[in-house]
Amino acid sequence: MDKLLEVKDLKTYFYTDDGIVKAVDGVNFSVESGKTIGIVGESGCGKSVTAMSILRLIPDPPGKIVNGEVLFDGKDLTKVSEEELRHIRGNDISVIFQEPMTSLNPVFTVGYQIMEALMLHQKLSEEEAKKKAIEMIKLVGIPRADKIVDEYPHQLSGGMRQRVMIAMALSCQPKLLIADEPTTALDVTIQAQILELMNELKNKLNTSIMLITHDLGVVAEMSDHVIVMYSGKVVEDAPVDELFKNPRHPYTIGLMNSIPSLIEEGQRLESIKGAVPNPLYLPKGCYFYPRCKFATDECRSGQPKLREIAPGHKVSCFRAEEVTK
Repeated sequence: MDKLLEVKDLKTYFYTDDGIVKAVDGVNFSVESGKTIGIVGESGCGKSVTAMSILRLIPDPPGKIVNGEVLFDGKDLTKVSEEELRHIRGNDISVIFQEPMTSLNPVFTVGYQIMEALMLHQKLSEEEAKKKAIEMIKLVGIPRADKIVDEYPHQLSGGMRQRVMIAMALSCQPKLLIADEPTTALDVTIQAQILELMNELKNKLNTSIMLITHDLGVVAEMSDHVIVMYSGKVVEDAPVDELFKNPRHPYTIGLMNSIPSLIEEGQRLESIKGAVPNPLYLPKGCYFYPRCKFATDECRSGQPKLREIAPGHKVSCFRAEEVTK
């Protein structure tokens, strides 16, 4: 299977007055053509910064990609010119941003904001682009598309704005779709429609999807492969069936034990004790050890490396072979 995207030893740091925040610290993964990779983890673990680093959308200062390669179709996106990157953004790689209210421009109609990418990348006329924008608005399940196309973001509900963002991202039929919490503001029925729409795009156009979410149910339904992140690092990397059947990192197990649908009848819901560590004051050893019930002295002093414990299944844990649900 061809690898559309390869991220190698990516490090993105933020230089603040209080110190260096290692938001992404040595991340490695790949996305195959026509496949979906799910990226999961608590808020602040580096999921969104990883996604924004791929397209060099990190604000500089204070952020900076200090190391690594991002190979897309064989090109290292960390080294291409800004002009070349502009042709890739929104055309070959599209993003569904997490916050539709801040991502949409309040002074332009939603229709114009969809049309802009179509006119720029697909070279459509204004009339053709408007027609296509109305089609895309219908496609994401917004009624009265011919009227909505001329409305402004503040005239729409949160869920409708989110669907407009999805219409924008899908309009140029990208090779890679980065979906950062794409269904956060949507009700359950619309969420199912949007996930189905993303799957249709994947199957019809061989689009790859990088899905960032907190929702393990969405990951189980949509993903072919999953990476679990914690404090800027990948702690588990496995095919979706293998991960749900045989999780090996204590953090992954903690996430799964906190979901009602995945626990057995009569079993109490668990929570992961403690909180994500302050990125300015990370523990010396494994970053998860203060919250881990399996921790030993080795975990407190050394940093575990990501290693393969089964074909295609990698874990960053000294005791991965002993850890069970």
